[in-house]
Amino acid sequence: MSKQLHEVIRQDWLESERGWGCRSDGYSLHKNDEDRRLYIEAYWRGMPDAVPDEYSSPCGDPHTVKVDPETYEKVFASTRGTRHY
Repeated sequence: MSKQLHEVIRQDWLESERGWGCRSDGYSLHKNDEDRRLYIEAYWRGMPDAVPDEYSSPCGDPHTVKVDPETYEKVFASTRGTRHY
């Protein structure tokens, strides 16, 4: 018997590091697009005023993905989403 999959919003992230360049920095999962937007806003509010040597930023367009029930429950129990590396 297969597990039922559930849809969530996925946002990819990109890490920028001074002197090293950019590379993939995982993704975040969200209940809906509003939670994704609020998650990103909270992330930027937590950043210092000066550009740090290393930081992440959303990369590309968000898209819908299907996840297993355990992941779905974690996303829905979170405030605005979960980060995955």
